[in-house]
Amino acid sequence: MNIYLTGGTGFIGSYVANELAQNGYKTTILARNPDKIPLLKKLPYIKLKKFNLNNISSFFKTVKKIDALIHIALGWGDTGPDMIKNETLPSVMLIETAIKKGAKKIIFTSSTAALGPINSNVDETTKCQPSDFYGATKGAVELFISAYSYYYKNLYLNIIRPGYTFGNPVIIGAPVEPDNRFKEICKKVKYGQKITVIKNDGTQFIWAGDLAKIYLYVLNSNCKNETFFGLGKNFITWEQIAKWAFEIANKKPNIKVIDKGWSDKPLIYSVKKIKNFFNLSFDSEEKIKEHIKYLINIS
Repeated sequence: MNIYLTGGTGFIGSYVANELAQNGYKTTILARNPDKIPLLKKLPYIKLKKFNLNNISSFFKTVKKIDALIHIALGWGDTGPDMIKNETLPSVMLIETAIKKGAKKIIFTSSTAALGPINSNVDETTKCQPSDFYGATKGAVELFISAYSYYYKNLYLNIIRPGYTFGNPVIIGAPVEPDNRFKEICKKVKYGQKITVIKNDGTQFIWAGDLAKIYLYVLNSNCKNETFFGLGKNFITWEQIAKWAFEIANKKPNIKVIDKGWSDKPLIYSVKKIKNFFNLSFDSEEKIKEHIKYLINIS
């Protein structure tokens, strides 16, 4: 299978690239800077090509055949029109072009942000009501995936919605998660500073290596027009993460907890679907502790 992967030099993408390489898939990573992570080029079955989401037609003139597209790269903008220009439109053009080049399988990386703030337990069928332009653009491309699925009955187009994804660099030179909260907690713990958290604030963290497995299972499946949450099964609070960090650093806890009246009963994204389809279920606790130890050591 000849796979094209966007975003392969980013955090989630580098994990997916590694997962594909370790399972023998011939993969072309499309990247703005193919030299960003030099060791990626040494992974088996991996090659990199320079690519810009805003110049799709020019690039694909040289591409003869695509079997599968995994789209992880993200364009960004501060306004609604900017997000349409930099993310929504390029993503739709990429999907259209991949289909014309023969792709039979396409995986689009959306986000739980497409749903917006949730006020009850939800699953993949819950209506999208995004509260920011990032969630809006992800939800918009999801609708195009649905439309393409109806136009092309013989294609396998699917969506993965990751939540908070964390992890150490998958290879030397690769990044960790772009969100800084883990880093800030670990740095403060190392230098004996107070950590302030909100009571009951947390989420269903997922280790990037587990998320990459979901991509592999969806790629190998015969699913059509399906959406899957990429999340761990257990809700973990930032207060708990701070406690683990002090414990790992062998230091006395110094945590200030602000009570904003958030319920002790967390709102949960259902992860039954990845369990029912692929028998996948992820508990993130041990990987979070490994990540904390890594971040404390490099702080």
